Amino acid sequence: TCNASACERSEGDDATQSSGTLSTASTADSTATEGAELAVVACVALAALLLLGCFSFCCRIGGARSSQKEEDLETELLKVSSRSVKKLEFRNISCFASVDKKSTEQKTILNQISGSVSRGQVLGLLGPSGSGKTTLLNALAAMQNGTSKFTGELLLDGNKVTKEYRRIAAYVQQDDTLFSTLTVRECIAYSAQLRLPISMTDSAKSAMVHRVITELNLSHVANSRIGSVGGSTSERGISGGERRRVSIGMELVTSPQILILDEPTSGLDSSSAHSVVKLIKELASHDRIVILSIHQPSSRSFLLLDKIMLLGKGQLLYSGKPADSKQYFHELGFKCPEDDNVADFILDVAIENNNLPIVQSKQDNTVPEKVAVSVNSTEPEEFSPKTPIGSPLYEPDSSPFMFEDGSESRSLVASFQSSMIQIRVLFTRTAQNIFRHRSLLVQHVVLSLVLALFGGLIFNNVSDNLAGFQNRMGAFYFILTFFGFASMSSMDLFISERPIFLRETGAMYYGAFSYFLAKMTLDSLLLRVLPASIFACIFYWIMALQASADRFLLFWLTLVLFNVAAGSICLLVGVLSRRVGSANLAATVVLLIMLLFGGFLLNSETMPDSVGWLKHLSIFGYAFEILMANELEGIVLSFDAPGYPAVPVYGEVYLKTLGMDYTQRYYDVAALALIAIVLQLVAYLFLSLQVPRHRAMAHYGKNDGVTASGGKEEGYEACSSGRIRQ
Repeated sequence: TCNASACERSEGDDATQSSGTLSTASTADSTATEGAELAVVACVALAALLLLGCFSFCCRIGGARSSQKEEDLETELLKVSSRSVKKLEFRNISCFASVDKKSTEQKTILNQISGSVSRGQVLGLLGPSGSGKTTLLNALAAMQNGTSKFTGELLLDGNKVTKEYRRIAAYVQQDDTLFSTLTVRECIAYSAQLRLPISMTDSAKSAMVHRVITELNLSHVANSRIGSVGGSTSERGISGGERRRVSIGMELVTSPQILILDEPTSGLDSSSAHSVVKLIKELASHDRIVILSIHQPSSRSFLLLDKIMLLGKGQLLYSGKPADSKQYFHELGFKCPEDDNVADFILDVAIENNNLPIVQSKQDNTVPEKVAVSVNSTEPEEFSPKTPIGSPLYEPDSSPFMFEDGSESRSLVASFQSSMIQIRVLFTRTAQNIFRHRSLLVQHVVLSLVLALFGGLIFNNVSDNLAGFQNRMGAFYFILTFFGFASMSSMDLFISERPIFLRETGAMYYGAFSYFLAKMTLDSLLLRVLPASIFACIFYWIMALQASADRFLLFWLTLVLFNVAAGSICLLVGVLSRRVGSANLAATVVLLIMLLFGGFLLNSETMPDSVGWLKHLSIFGYAFEILMANELEGIVLSFDAPGYPAVPVYGEVYLKTLGMDYTQRYYDVAALALIAIVLQLVAYLFLSLQVPRHRAMAHYGKNDGVTASGGKEEGYEACSSGRIRQ
């Protein structure tokens, strides 16, 4: 009996000693890792402070001009509006496009279109749909037209145009792509801040904005929001005609000498359309060259134009004064009824395909006297399609024009300051847009708050037994699933604003990097970091997880990084997608695959080798391992299976059963951060690749492509240009 008792005491002492040793080791390990965890948190806090510091520096640099001594505002405004262009000429502009990707056959969109317009004149391009009006405007605005190829010459006062041309030529495209949450004044003001010279003070820019608003008769709606077209009563803003004038004002604020507009009266009623044409006529009277396309002008609007060019199937059918067009077509055998609108009549002539050969054949046989003007003459000449193709007057130059670099590179300091201004303005505009259209932000915050309370109450005071282990697993995976699919809202970040982005980068408002940085930073802070932080602060303590500051901070950091990484995945999908429906489907598939390899539905140790590598791409797997290791390490759970005595099991045993390792938690944190950064860089890369197709300078060079007629032809290439600022 004594021996047995002594044996039992000895075994008890050994167990106690073993337990004490394990406890001491666990304490030492906890002490060693606590410093590392605090170091990680300190690094995150430092990164946040650096980000805030950079933003403050951007604001300081961008706003520095406003605190400087202001010179005479009129002097600064004259610096912008002092440029003077007397005449714009275009000679033998042709455009060819491939029939399909596999064929070398090319279709003629424009066929040797020539003409000119002088300062103070309004040139109207008329023609049925598909006649080439927009293509010609793209050529005159030096905008790339998809993959089409151009030939011809473009001259300013007899000189070949350079990259400086984009500084004095403004292009207002057909669609009014505006932020519905901004006011009229804000839209024009943001355009001024982004595009006017950085040497210009803020007061001078504000004065320019005020002048434009007054000139466009927008003073009565200057503080009204743009609103949504066809939206609810609460979303409706200014009228369609006023929206069109805002679009014009955003280009007019740079005081361009050449104003090009693509169907500015499209979608407007007759009265509003006539008001817009009258406004354009008034703008031209201020020593501007104005070129616009117009589909069906009223008789009043038609006669307001100084010159018109009628296009049909890419051919120039008439060029001259509107009042002379009726007599011109009468001489060709097309009689206009007395009560008909002349504009409608000549459009009917252009629409009928059978009329085109008749007009062209009669043009080739006659040359009016008014065309016989020297090419070098400084007087504005009237060009008529009666001039035969290849006549001396419009004989193409031996070398097609190119957009040469007419300005020296700006200093690095000026470029940096310009970029800082872009970032500051875009940060302000994006934040303003988010807070005025705050439904998405409110939904994220409210959902995080409600689910934190609801989930916390369900998993309240989780127990340290087998059921508690199951509840911990379920709770953590529920959290990750919620934030993973909630991050799909970031897909709309670029899909909904793509038309605005393409228009503004095409007009050189800013670069892709400035836009991406502003959008991505604010989306991450307001829609990813903020909801995750609210959720973590509530859910962690209600569920009664390990009451330790370092454990909580790692829990919070994991949710934040996971939410940002999930948002980056959906962001990349949104950049690559054109429609929300296809983006939703693609993002759902990607997230479900990551969910499958996240370590909850499928044990990582039993995954087949052929697909096991996918677990290294799953953000769910990294985050789930961190959360489980952070909670189970250092605790003892009672394995109380029904019908068997309870057995204490260390949390590390459960981790090994799941194929997880506590020592890998910082590797997982780094992996989440790396995935988020890489995906954002890839998204930026694909976003920047979309810009050159819409902002490239038209570049006329040699092309070995075959024309529609089968011969060799000089063609159009794209010359990607940097952002040009004054």
